Amino acid sequence: MYYFFYKKHQPSLRNFLYRNKLHVWEATFHPHAFILCGWGRKKSFFKAQTLAKQKGLKVLCLEDGFIRSLGLGKDGYAPLSLVVDETGIYFDALQTSDLEQLILQAENEELKLRAECAIQTILNHKITKYNQRFQNIDPAKFKQNTQHILVVDQTFGDQSIKYAGATPETFKRMLAQACRDHPEATIWVKTHPDVLAGKAQSHFQAHDFAFANIQVLTDAYNPIELLDYMSDVYVVSSQLGFEALLCGKKVHCFGVPWYAGWGLTQDHHAPLHILNNRRTQTKSLTHLFACAYLQYARYVNPVTGQRCELEEILDLLIPNIQFQQGLAQSYRAYGFSPWKKKFIAAYFAFPKLKLKFQRYFKPHKNHHILAWGKRAKLLKELDYKQVTTVEDGFIRSVGLGAKLIRPCSLVFDNVGIYYDATKPSRMEQLLLNVNLSAQQSDRAQRLRQLLIDLNISKYNVGTAKSLTRPQHPRVLLVVGQVEDDMSIQLGGMGIKTNLGLLKQVRENHPDSYIIYKPHPDVQTGLRIGKIPEPDMLQYADQVELDTSILECFEICDEVHTITSLSGFEALIRGLKVYCYGLPFYAGWGLTQDLYSSQRRNRHLTLDDLLYITLVEYPTYNLAYTEVSGIPLVRPEDVIAYIKKQLDQPVSYNDRYKRVLFALYNMLKKIG
Repeated sequence: MYYFFYKKHQPSLRNFLYRNKLHVWEATFHPHAFILCGWGRKKSFFKAQTLAKQKGLKVLCLEDGFIRSLGLGKDGYAPLSLVVDETGIYFDALQTSDLEQLILQAENEELKLRAECAIQTILNHKITKYNQRFQNIDPAKFKQNTQHILVVDQTFGDQSIKYAGATPETFKRMLAQACRDHPEATIWVKTHPDVLAGKAQSHFQAHDFAFANIQVLTDAYNPIELLDYMSDVYVVSSQLGFEALLCGKKVHCFGVPWYAGWGLTQDHHAPLHILNNRRTQTKSLTHLFACAYLQYARYVNPVTGQRCELEEILDLLIPNIQFQQGLAQSYRAYGFSPWKKKFIAAYFAFPKLKLKFQRYFKPHKNHHILAWGKRAKLLKELDYKQVTTVEDGFIRSVGLGAKLIRPCSLVFDNVGIYYDATKPSRMEQLLLNVNLSAQQSDRAQRLRQLLIDLNISKYNVGTAKSLTRPQHPRVLLVVGQVEDDMSIQLGGMGIKTNLGLLKQVRENHPDSYIIYKPHPDVQTGLRIGKIPEPDMLQYADQVELDTSILECFEICDEVHTITSLSGFEALIRGLKVYCYGLPFYAGWGLTQDLYSSQRRNRHLTLDDLLYITLVEYPTYNLAYTEVSGIPLVRPEDVIAYIKKQLDQPVSYNDRYKRVLFALYNMLKKIG
């Protein structure tokens, strides 16, 4: 199926239009086209409409959806949702639209239940049309002993104004009416984000604010957070009016937006002839939401590139919104090597966030600083106060970091770092305060099962070959580590060497069958901690060099480690874990611990530990795999990506890169 379209092609437009084949011609008619598309009520639509009438073809009208993107479209952020309308377009009240026809249908209880859950998610996480980082609201600005009224401006020339039966003068009448209705209240005039960004013009000038009780909101506040402080909202045709309804506010309409005329808004100032002709039924708020957000709007998952439902888009937006909330306006990334710069930048590709790399010269102490592991520790020892430590996450990649394989997961900790047992960390704080909802527990259980079913670990290296369990009643797996790794230096309490661990396990369990699994980086000679072969064979009954750690789990009863992440991966798979140091997963009643921490004074469930470790604490990014429009993804997305990589045969390019890397290491050793 072919389309004729007068607007610049958008990369994901094919997916919004689903299985139809799209060709874009900018100037001339193509003889094979039999459906035409245009944008909104712009020239592109009217050209397509005229041509459709001449040729007897169907025309579609496209527009941005109601939950559009992470940042403004004018800043280059691709849409996560679009609407495709065969009858009209939702903001054109001068004629009917597909959305209006959906609203006129009988209410569907199943859809309304979905709508209720989605509305609650939107309100809980303050999800709006554009989800860039907003300024924090100072509650003192909105005095509690004063009523606050919001008057919503829009960009001058916005198509929805004319097609809502309004004019630029309507805004001035609306402001005057709000002042008359609420003479004792503070009237707040909210400026549109595009106006704040200097990309559009307002409907108001300074002389329009002559009344003493009028204040202008030039701060970029989250609309849903701002609505908490307002009692009434005055709009012409803004989508903010519908968000105000979701927040339980009284909404006065001076035009006819799509949500007016259904018994939910005060429409006495709107062009009533439009309402009286078609919108004569009273409908519920959840029905309007279900029609607009669940049925009318279309969504494309930027990770898979496939059509999806609203709930999936909300799930993707939430980690991006949460991560932005904890960020400063700008950062200095200190001491990062060139290969790390690209993937660090990808994790911080948020609207209006400044990130500057500074490799050799120490940053100013007033800066917010990002630094990797040891460098972050050094800066903190030098009394730098605003340091965020960066480290690999727990579902990282297919391949080792020491081989310059980019991570799909990182952690950013502005309190400490998860492997430093000597001090608090953000992970520890999250674990001390965790209280999972039923939905979060279900997600933790699904994630756990996914990791088990797909055999996913941190690095996903080693040969996936089945091992035969030794004919012994008690088989122990001892996990080696990189001995100069910070997790041993700061989490190892007594034993800090692989040989020391192996000796201790043999001494404590002389009659058990011990399998020793060296760390992959150590085994390949990239890091220190290699045990001489005679010593390994003196204390271990079996050594597994190349086999995946997950295959080793299949044939053992217990895992013994100092602080290795393998202990956490063993817990996920139901094994008994003995800790000879204090890794992040020890001290919560889930492991057999040689040492304890006074700070870790809670007993957790495995769901608690897994949810914080894999969902709340780390961040996930697939930007370098051509995911666009959204920096952070979900752990489920990374698991699917890693599984896809594991299932693919090794390409010629991958083998070539490995050879180059081996040569690089050989030359480095030679000097």
